[in-house]
Amino acid sequence: MQVLDLQRKIKIILRKFLKPEEFKEIEKKLKFFLTKDESLGDYSTNLLFLLENQNSQIKEALLEEIRKKFKNYFEKIEIESGYLNFYLSDFVLFKDLRNLIKKREKFFYRKGKKQKVIFDYVSANPTGPLHIGNIRPAVFGDLLSNFMKLLGFKVTKEYYVNDRGTQIEILAKSAKAFCNLIPFEENFYKGEYLEKIANEYKEKIIKEDDLEKLGKFLGNIILERIIKKSLKNLGTTFDNFFFETDLYKDEKFVQKILKIYEKNGLLEKKGNALILSLTKVGETKDEYLIRDNGKPTYFLSDILYHAHKFFIRKYKLLIDIFGADHHDHVRRLKKALEILGIKEKNLKIIIYQHVLLKRGDELVKMSKRKGTYITIDDLLSLVPRDIVRFMFSSITPEVVLGFDLELAKKETTENPYWYVEYAYARMNSILEKLKEMNYQIKINIDPQKAARHLIKDEEIKSLMRSVHKFNDLSQIIVKEFKPNLFYEFLLDFAKKLHRFYENKRIIKEEIDRREILFVKVILNVLSFWLKLMNVEPVKKI
Repeated sequence: MQVLDLQRKIKIILRKFLKPEEFKEIEKKLKFFLTKDESLGDYSTNLLFLLENQNSQIKEALLEEIRKKFKNYFEKIEIESGYLNFYLSDFVLFKDLRNLIKKREKFFYRKGKKQKVIFDYVSANPTGPLHIGNIRPAVFGDLLSNFMKLLGFKVTKEYYVNDRGTQIEILAKSAKAFCNLIPFEENFYKGEYLEKIANEYKEKIIKEDDLEKLGKFLGNIILERIIKKSLKNLGTTFDNFFFETDLYKDEKFVQKILKIYEKNGLLEKKGNALILSLTKVGETKDEYLIRDNGKPTYFLSDILYHAHKFFIRKYKLLIDIFGADHHDHVRRLKKALEILGIKEKNLKIIIYQHVLLKRGDELVKMSKRKGTYITIDDLLSLVPRDIVRFMFSSITPEVVLGFDLELAKKETTENPYWYVEYAYARMNSILEKLKEMNYQIKINIDPQKAARHLIKDEEIKSLMRSVHKFNDLSQIIVKEFKPNLFYEFLLDFAKKLHRFYENKRIIKEEIDRREILFVKVILNVLSFWLKLMNVEPVKKI
C-alpha cells in the first residue's frame, strides 16, 4: 500500500458517504503527506479538517470504514491534532524486506506504460564554455529522468544545439575580431577559449565571409572540444544532440506548421517578414517567425523543435528545463504550441533560477561574452564532481541556489555529502572487518525466514519504513517534477543508518548471519540511491 493508492481508495470510500457536490468540494482540498516524524505515523491526511461541517455520525461511520478497509496494511490509524495518521503494519514491512532481499535494486522499479518522454536541458548556445549556472539543469534533468526511468517511462535525454541565428553570427564576428579583421564591439565574445580557436583556424576565419556558416563551424568546435568535455567531467550524458539547422532541412514540415497558423488566421505579412499574431489569442505581444531579411527567428525554431518531437518523433511528453530569463518566452511558446495541438498535458516546462557563488564576501558575476564567469571546469577543479552534484540537488529550481564553496570543501559530516557518504562507509566497515576475520559474507538464507526474524528489530523496522516510502517519493517526484525532495530524504535515511551503526552490535561472539545479510542489503540500497544522483558511494573514509 503506497500513499497514492491510499488516497485513491479513500476517495472511493468518500463517494459512498458524501453527496456529489460535497465530494467535489472536498476532493479539491484533500491532501496526503509522507510524515517526517515516525511517532506521527507514516502517512497523514487533512481529511478530518475538511469534514468539520459533517455530522458526527457520518464522520464516525467513515472512520470505521477506513479502519476496516485498511486493517491489513496499517498497524493503527489514529487522530492527532486533527490529522488522520496511518502507521504501516509489520506485515507490510516484512513483505518489503523479503522482496528487497530477493530482488535488491529491482525492488524499486515499477512496470509503467513505457510512455515516450523526451527531456531538453542544459542546451546552452555553443558559443563558449558552460558556466556554473548550467549545472542546475544538468543535475535536475539527470535526477528527474532517472526517477522517470524507475517508474517505467521510456526516456530520451537531448541537448538542443542552437547552431544558427544571431548569437552564432556574433561568435563568427568575435573570431574575426580576434584575427584583427574587424574591431571588437561591446557584445562580442572575448574569452581566451575563443582567442585560441581563432588563432588555430585563422586562415579559415579570414577566407569565410558567410557569418552563419563560419559561426556554425566554430560553434561545433566549441561543442565538441569544450561543452561535451565539461558535461563528461560533470557526469552528465545525453542520448542525442539535436541541431537547430536540421529543422530547416525538411521544407514540407516547416510549411505544414506555418499552414496551421495561416488556417487559424494568425499569420500576418509585413514586408518580407512573417508575424504570428498571438495578440489575437490573448497574448500581449506578437512574435516574428521570419525576419524582414528572410531568416527564421529563434521563436519559429522553438515551435518547429517541439512540433518535431511531438509529431515526427512521436514523444507523448516533452519536458524542457529553461533558465529564469525565459518566463515570457515560455508563456507565448505554450500558446503557439497549443494552437498546433500540443496540449498542456503533453508539455512540461520547468523554470530554474540562477546560481550564486561566493568568493569571500564578493558575489562573482558571470558574462559569457566578457569571459569573466566561473565555468563548470573551474568549479570542478576546486570541488569534486560528486559533491557538486549532491549539493546542487538540494533546492527546488524555483529558488535561487547559493553554492557555499567553503562548506563544499569541508571534509567533515558538517558537509551534507560527507554525512551521507560516512553512513555508507560505516556500514561497509562492518563487512570489511568480517573479511579481515575470514568470515564468509556470501550468505544464502531463505528471504522469507530472514525477513520474518529481522523485522522484529525496531532499528531495522525504521529503515524499512524509509525503504517503503521511497516508492511513494518516486511517484511524488515524477508527479510533481520535484527531484530535490530526494535530497532531504537521503539525509534522513543516513541519520537512521548512523543510529543503526551506533546502537546495533553486529560483530559479536555469536554473529547472526541474518543481520549480516541485512547490512549487505541496506548497503546495496544506499548505493543504488546515490547512483540515481550519479554519485558514487565511498567505501572507506
